[in-house]
Amino acid sequence: MFLGDSLTEGVGSKRISHVGELAAQLRAGGNTNVHEFRLRHIETHTFNRFIDFNVAGFMNVNAQQNGSDVWLWNLACEGQTIESDFNWLPLITALRPELVVIFRGSLESIIRPAMLREGGWPWWVPASWRGYAAMDPRCYFSNTWWRKAKQTSLDALKQNLRLKLLKVRPGKPLMDLETLALHQTELIRRLRDLDARVVVLGLLPVDHARFPDSPEHFRLVNARLKQVAQAEKAEFFDWGSLLPANGSRGAFFYRDSFHPNAAGAGLLAKILRDRICI
Repeated sequence: MFLGDSLTEGVGSKRISHVGELAAQLRAGGNTNVHEFRLRHIETHTFNRFIDFNVAGFMNVNAQQNGSDVWLWNLACEGQTIESDFNWLPLITALRPELVVIFRGSLESIIRPAMLREGGWPWWVPASWRGYAAMDPRCYFSNTWWRKAKQTSLDALKQNLRLKLLKVRPGKPLMDLETLALHQTELIRRLRDLDARVVVLGLLPVDHARFPDSPEHFRLVNARLKQVAQAEKAEFFDWGSLLPANGSRGAFFYRDSFHPNAAGAGLLAKILRDRICI
C-alpha cells in the first residue's frame, strides 16, 4: 500500500508513477500475478453533481487470482498533505496490508513565498496565483503550438514573480517541520498497530535554481523523518541518494525538476523493488 501526493499518484492523464512501474516490473520478473488499484478522494460536485461519489480510481486486475498474488494499492493524491492519509485508515485496517510505503513531505516542505502563510500579497498579484501551487513550474507544455505559446509565456511570468517574492521575504514551507513530524509519528503508530511493515521514503532532491532554499530544507526534513522512523520502529529509505548525479537530472524528471517522468518513475521503481523485495 502506498501513501503520498502527486509524486506517488503520478501527473497527467496517464498518472505514470513508481507504483505503476513497480507493478509492471514485478509482472515482468516472475510468474506471480500482480494487481494494481489506484484510488483517490474526490469532491462530489467536481465529479458528478447528480450522484454521491467520494472516491474515484483505476483498477488493473488479472482475471485469474491466487492466494500468492501481489496487490498494490496506490492511495496517493495530488494536492493533499499528510493529514489526508488518516482518512484511508478504515480501508487500510480492513485490508490489513503486509507493507505500507509512506512518501510524504515533499509537497509540505517546498519553500514557497512567505505571503502564502502570512498574507500581505502585493495588490497586483492575481488572486488565482495565490494558491500554494499556483506559481509552481509546469511539468510540461502542450504539443499544440498556440497552447504551448500561452503556457510558456504564463509560466515564465509566474516563475519570475515567484522568485522575486522569495527574495523580498524569506520563504516558508507549506507545513512546518515539527507539525509534519507529529503527523508522521501518529500515522506510523497507527499502521504499526496493524502489524504492517512500514517503509518511510526520504524526499527526492530538488533543484536550487527552481526552488531556492528548498534543497537545504529537504535535508533537514529527511533527517527528521529518519529520526521519526527509527523511533517508531519503521524503516527509513533514502532512495534519492541512489539517483544519478545532478547532471543527469533532466533525464529522469519533468522540466519542473520535481516530478519524476516515465524514465524516472521506472528507475525509482527498480530502486524500491530492490529494497522491499528482500
